[in-house]
Amino acid sequence: MVNNNNDLKDQSVINENKKNKKKSINSFVVMFSVLVIVAVLTWFIPGGQYQLDESGNAIAGTYMSGNSNPQGIWDIVTAPIIGMIGNETVSGAIAISLYVMLFGSFLNMMEKAGVIRVALGSISKKFKSSINLLVLILMFVLSFLGTSQGAYEEGYVYVSLFLPIFLALGYDTVFVLMIVIFGTMAGNAAGIINPFATGIAHEIAGIPFGEGILPRSIIFVVITLVSFIIVTMYGRKIQKDPSKSVQYYRMDEDKKIFLGQASDSDEVAISVTGREKALIAVFIITFVIMFMALFPWTSINENFTLFSKFADWINSTPILSTVIGRDVVPFGEWYFVELSALMLVSTLISGFIAGYTVDENINIIVDGAKSLLSTAFMVPLARGVQLLMMEGNITATLLHATEISLGALPTSMFILVVFIIYTIFASILPSSTGLAGMTISIMVPLGQFAGVPAPVMVMIYNFALAIAKIYSPTSVIVMTCIEYAKIDYGSWIKAVWKPLLLFVITCLIMTYLLVYL
Repeated sequence: MVNNNNDLKDQSVINENKKNKKKSINSFVVMFSVLVIVAVLTWFIPGGQYQLDESGNAIAGTYMSGNSNPQGIWDIVTAPIIGMIGNETVSGAIAISLYVMLFGSFLNMMEKAGVIRVALGSISKKFKSSINLLVLILMFVLSFLGTSQGAYEEGYVYVSLFLPIFLALGYDTVFVLMIVIFGTMAGNAAGIINPFATGIAHEIAGIPFGEGILPRSIIFVVITLVSFIIVTMYGRKIQKDPSKSVQYYRMDEDKKIFLGQASDSDEVAISVTGREKALIAVFIITFVIMFMALFPWTSINENFTLFSKFADWINSTPILSTVIGRDVVPFGEWYFVELSALMLVSTLISGFIAGYTVDENINIIVDGAKSLLSTAFMVPLARGVQLLMMEGNITATLLHATEISLGALPTSMFILVVFIIYTIFASILPSSTGLAGMTISIMVPLGQFAGVPAPVMVMIYNFALAIAKIYSPTSVIVMTCIEYAKIDYGSWIKAVWKPLLLFVITCLIMTYLLVYL
């Protein structure tokens, strides 16, 4: 009788979640709605612009009202397309989208060969009694990637790797996304040596990159540990009562999708053949190369030129430059074009080792790319929002309104208001370089008048970017990850708003400590 009551309770929870699911909005609808809202704003917010310095950064006190440029229906429709291919206003997302699809091909190849099933089965068994240690290690690694290279756009990569592990151990898909998104954003918030956020912001503010590196290092540890606690608290809640998960209604379906037949880690075969060992080696080497290629070696030490010299040697040696190519890019300077090439080569090598025919390799590559097509389409939509803001000439106007409203605030209130404003700006302009170029040269002088040192203003900028990228529908990591994991945007917000609040409070406390200690 007790079991029957429990079954009825579970069924009622599933039915309720299904009802909520029907009320939820598709991620693409959310993104397109944001495009429409931004376009409508361009009809009501006056146009304007700042004078720019030689580097393209806005100069404080130079705002001039200009002609409005309302964005119409055609602009809304073409914004994601231009967001994909790029123009003089925004960089195209096509390189990122192609990388997403080729990564899908790589994962599909590994899955077809059985490598992921064997590797994840082994990990699941090894850490079954020490899940918190596994989560702690993963989050510190992700946080390090975030703080060293601003890693976040490739977050779905880690989600795709971790989902089978934690679903097999009884967690839900939201838990996995929290590991990845909170982990990477903890590192981005600290930005110890991130050249794309902290480095650029410091350069614009005219302060050395190394200034404030010790406080940033402390913040890195604190925020990463807080994020770990936040995530594990959620994980314990879901393990104790799975019905509290917003994804409870589809947990079985998620296991079928992401675990296949190996939904129970105890049943996964751990025996590894020689061919599987070779494929696992390719898998590991691929990600080692990715890390080394993305790590900003010369940003940390300008004298570390080993990889640059090696690339120059290849490019300048007649035979090597003819065979390999004359445009070899050194480690530390790779981006999505080079990463896409890495994924393609690794996929082809894996297919050869696995013994697939040419036709089988092509089918696996196409099917893998197809599986992440919806994820790849999220990136140009986010770029489209930025495009409408810039083409509508309202970004500078919003920034000017901020500039004139903060002048007379006391330090304590100034910090809070700037924190909120920066978070809003980061939500609609999530590009670290774009946000820095538009705001740092204006906000840093305002901060100094209010008693907030320049390095602290940069930290507020970093915090705001990290916070916005946890919840904003313009965040590439949020929209690509929830699309991959089959979580609708509303469910994600419902699940993480409390953890996000703790994250925000932690960042605020660290900001006040930086100013008053």
